[in-house]
Amino acid sequence: MKITSINTHVMGIPGPGGRGPQRNWIFVEVHSDEGLTGVGEATTEYHELAVVAMIDEHFAPLLVGQDPTRITHLWQQMRRFFWWRGGVVATSAASGIEQALWDLAGKAYEQPVYKLLGGAVRDRVRVYARSDLGLAGDAEEARTAVEEGFDAFKFGSGNYVVPFDDEKQVDVALAACQGIRDAAGPDCDLMIDCGGIYSQQAAHRLIAGLRKIGMLFVEEPVNADTPAGLVALRQAFPEIRIAAGERLVTRWGFRQWLEQGAVDVIQADISHCGGIGELLRIAAYAEVYNVQMAPHNPYGPVALAANLQACASMPNFMILEHCRHRPWLDEVQVEGHVVRGGHIELSDRPGLGIELDWDYVKRHPYQPLPLRTFSDPSGGLPMV
Repeated sequence: MKITSINTHVMGIPGPGGRGPQRNWIFVEVHSDEGLTGVGEATTEYHELAVVAMIDEHFAPLLVGQDPTRITHLWQQMRRFFWWRGGVVATSAASGIEQALWDLAGKAYEQPVYKLLGGAVRDRVRVYARSDLGLAGDAEEARTAVEEGFDAFKFGSGNYVVPFDDEKQVDVALAACQGIRDAAGPDCDLMIDCGGIYSQQAAHRLIAGLRKIGMLFVEEPVNADTPAGLVALRQAFPEIRIAAGERLVTRWGFRQWLEQGAVDVIQADISHCGGIGELLRIAAYAEVYNVQMAPHNPYGPVALAANLQACASMPNFMILEHCRHRPWLDEVQVEGHVVRGGHIELSDRPGLGIELDWDYVKRHPYQPLPLRTFSDPSGGLPMV
């Protein structure tokens, strides 16, 4: 079997409640000369057109004509044949192609991908909800998520203070967290995504205040350019899990974070870190340090399907992020995976177990996304 072509499709979707734009899902198709096609997802905010160009202009010419079932061999070529290594554009492009190769291989062998990865170590995968329905606020979003059967919910730091002041933002976040805890009830696991906006001092006060609220983990409380700040917070608050990693790529990118003890939970992203195989290699590395995995996954249905295969095979898996993106997530799928009671049951469908409506994708074209911007009282840019 040989690869005959690799194609990309970009689908723009609105944000919560139909406002937006919110995301541009990047789908990748790998076609073979035996009539089998695999699909993957390389969604990367703000760099969508660069990722598409990397796939179309660089990786596709390299891989066409090769055996699509030699997944690791092809991944190594995408990693090592180009002089500049790393960077989210190249690794996201490779991630989408790699997922599609696994999908194609699963169809060729008539097995779900998780069986090709060594088999499942669990019967279902736990997922958590986010504020993505466009409701009145995070508390209402949390209450609705619990009513839908989710037992875990993640939210941000509340409306940003303008001009930005991270100490004032701590007060906003703590008030919001208490309201969300009251709405979600005592049995719902809560997580806060800080997005790296707090100074070391502000983050210390935030986490201290979260003790009484109870959190499953605190995500990126400080600037995540280096692990040093997270190491200090983890040492100061051993009873609270510190999570990070969505902006790191490949196992090499995670090395110092693990070796320096920066995190309790790694949030590698299957659409950025290198794909299914690389996510599992990162997880195996993390297992050595007793670090759990909660993959970052605010994207589309193919990323969800790919994550399901990896998480089913991952011994140190904790929980998977899930954005409901209604109605677009449901309507674009001809066949896919259903979330019930905050979990996804494993399927025996071959490959990733998903099929998309390509006409629906075409009806929702690319839309440029607004940037997340900050300004301090003097008009400067904070160290976020």
